[in-house]
Amino acid sequence: MTNVSLNKFGFISFLISTLFLTTSLPLQADVDEKMHERLKGRDFMISMGTGPTPINVFKPLDTTPLESGKPVNLGKFFDHKENLATVVLKNGKLVYERYEKKGGFADKFPAHGMSMTKTAVGLVIGHLLCDGKIQSLDDTMGKYSPNLAKSIYNEIKIKDVLRMASGVNRDRKNEGDYNQILRNRFEDGTNDSAAVIQSLKSAYTKPGKISSYHTLDVTAATVLANDISGISVDQMFFDKIYTKMQPEGKMIWWADKNGNSLGMAGLNMVTRDWARFGQYIVDEMRDGSCIGKYIEDGIKNSIKTNSRDYQKYGYFFWVSNFSGKEYVILTGNGGQVMVPNHYDNNVAVVLSASNFKYGKKHIITDIMAKVVKELRQNN
Repeated sequence: MTNVSLNKFGFISFLISTLFLTTSLPLQADVDEKMHERLKGRDFMISMGTGPTPINVFKPLDTTPLESGKPVNLGKFFDHKENLATVVLKNGKLVYERYEKKGGFADKFPAHGMSMTKTAVGLVIGHLLCDGKIQSLDDTMGKYSPNLAKSIYNEIKIKDVLRMASGVNRDRKNEGDYNQILRNRFEDGTNDSAAVIQSLKSAYTKPGKISSYHTLDVTAATVLANDISGISVDQMFFDKIYTKMQPEGKMIWWADKNGNSLGMAGLNMVTRDWARFGQYIVDEMRDGSCIGKYIEDGIKNSIKTNSRDYQKYGYFFWVSNFSGKEYVILTGNGGQVMVPNHYDNNVAVVLSASNFKYGKKHIITDIMAKVVKELRQNN
């Protein structure tokens, strides 16, 4: 692992490079230009080590090219300018791939998955459970974490934090402030995950009532994992999951000032490796492994949210119902969506600059629901 942090010269380079990239992109009128500029500009430069946020870089150890399967024509779903990248796997084989090259995306581009990062954190917690380092998800956070024992999260159950039902947050109105701190936007030394959590003084409501999507719960989960294991979440993800994916690109993960990976966002992989991550989820669920059963438990225990009326929330992943079946869904700001379909052994992942719509069609409720059906019919 390589840790990269910013110096003053790097910040100037970051600003210049971001300005160059975002003013030279051939953006389309129907693309969310702000999100496109962020993905290809600011977030990209951070992931290259020239932004204000420290990063940890992991190189693949055992790379195996994706095997090609019989192509499936899914262009009617994904041929939109808002779509920046799409990879679809069927039975572990590549059957569809698309990149919006005019927008600067290609198969080697390290794509920021935004909040799909949260699901990676959730699976790390699952591995701690499977390894016996967490005895029960009904245990409290403070039982395992000295840092959380000194915080408002002390008596909150791990299960409620995984479902963002801690009761700490009412809504997302103050989320941006915490995101700015954790990403070191102010460059004032406050980008310390444990310190941010310990700064909280009161909760909005009792735990377990409803899922309230927010940065704080997943940040608390990273502190929990760090305290239990003694290493950063990204290192655990690398050891337990990434190395088993046989990835083809580097893994880059944003970190706080102590080198501990952020939880709310910051995981960057090439799009094919995001699909490999989805295939890992599918394989574990279909094999009935301990981590697979953990994911199934997250579906079973998913609860209503105050942010989306068409989904429930599980263990740092969303749950959608397509045609009477419940699916794990990963999402990220701007239209990053993955459906690891364990029923039919396929994965569809899209990276977007769209605010979850291609034209007038919603990526999850319309497009992905139909993609699931299309792939099933092509079995």
